[in-house]
Amino acid sequence: MTVPRFPSPKIIVALLPEPETVPSCLDCALAAAEGFDVTIAAVQVGFDPRFAFVPPEELALQQLRARNEGALADRLAHTRAAIDSWRSGRGEVPVTFRDDRGDVTAVVAAETAAADLVVMGNPVHLDGRDAFHSTLFWSKRLLLVAPARPLPGPRVIGRHIVVGWKPGDQVRRAVRQALPWLAKAEKVSVVTVRKPAGVASDVDYGPSARAFFAELGLAVELIAIDRAGSSVGRQLLAETERLGGDSLLIGAFKHGALWEAVLGGVTRDVLAAAQLPVFMMS
Repeated sequence: MTVPRFPSPKIIVALLPEPETVPSCLDCALAAAEGFDVTIAAVQVGFDPRFAFVPPEELALQQLRARNEGALADRLAHTRAAIDSWRSGRGEVPVTFRDDRGDVTAVVAAETAAADLVVMGNPVHLDGRDAFHSTLFWSKRLLLVAPARPLPGPRVIGRHIVVGWKPGDQVRRAVRQALPWLAKAEKVSVVTVRKPAGVASDVDYGPSARAFFAELGLAVELIAIDRAGSSVGRQLLAETERLGGDSLLIGAFKHGALWEAVLGGVTRDVLAAAQLPVFMMS
């Protein structure tokens, strides 16, 4: 089968709201850019009341942060130090760096408006959670979630991508946005999870996956596995590791209105346990 050509990504934005996620996030941004003529913009984002138009209760919440996360100036300085540490010893890297502060939701919307891919670490603090939520559920951009720990050497992303498939608009959007990486990959494995033995179901995810990827013109390996244990998300991660995948792609599902309760089971479990980069889109 002839590998289809899709428009190459032009802009990758790495959002850096907290120091803990800086090294892995920037490593993943470089890895995702490999093979493309793309601009990487790394943006330190953070809440700053001087540039934020938010209700009084939001300001009060931000003031309480200092007790657990330190003062605003210290938080920004720690993130800047992590960025400088990552840059030191690397020589010239094809990354531009800038700082953007204010209301995090508004900052993310502005910074990601033209992005083909947004890269973020799994959030640790409030700025990170705000930026992550805004990117995943409001920006409508493909998100690449960097794992917590960077690798000792260069990271590879997109040589073998594993897709966790359950029919739905979220995963279809994620696949379509990730087409440049999927088309360039040496191998794409599509994994479906069957219901546990004894559970009645007339749903077979395999045919929908086969039809969708055939329509896109992508050659994929279809793999059906039996449900084992209580967490499909962790099972997808284990299967990705078994297959030798360097990244996982899923659709992101949400429930409720509060950040702590907003993520669906598979999405939540994948984010909690992933040790490899995860493409996702809501």
